[in-house]
Amino acid sequence: MPAMCDEQQYRDAEVAAAGMLSRRPLSAAMLEKKLLDKGFAPEAADYAVQRMRLLRAIDDEAYAEMLIRSYRNKGYGALRIRQELYQRGVPKDTAAQQLRHMEPNWGKMHALLEKKLRGDVSDRKEREKAMAALQRRGFTFSEIKIAMDNYRAELQQQQEEEEFYVD
Repeated sequence: MPAMCDEQQYRDAEVAAAGMLSRRPLSAAMLEKKLLDKGFAPEAADYAVQRMRLLRAIDDEAYAEMLIRSYRNKGYGALRIRQELYQRGVPKDTAAQQLRHMEPNWGKMHALLEKKLRGDVSDRKEREKAMAALQRRGFTFSEIKIAMDNYRAELQQQQEEEEFYVD
């Protein structure tokens, strides 16, 4: 242990870090920030973070995977998830690596389009509002275009099936 703080502060920081991690997962950066916010010296906070890494109580990659899975299931796109990861202290290279192969949740995108458009794609303003809602959720323009095209195709297919059964 470095001598800049007394040994008790290092132990206290380690105990506090373990307590925080027992309640919920955190990134290394978030853990260090929380320790500093609690008044621990930077050396003690850094020591506690390094100890938690050594004990494998912190794993930024696993934390990023968990957040990606959670936010994807909630219907968010990669752009919004990347922002959430950065805000939670996940290193940019870790976030980029974890997001590299993420597929959009097409089902959630479809559900949002259905909720906003209710089967009517004729009104341009309503289509733009629905697309803007998807954009706010972090989907790229190309993903939104694919989702909108798929939604239109499904509506067209439903209409053709209805006409077939009516005839």
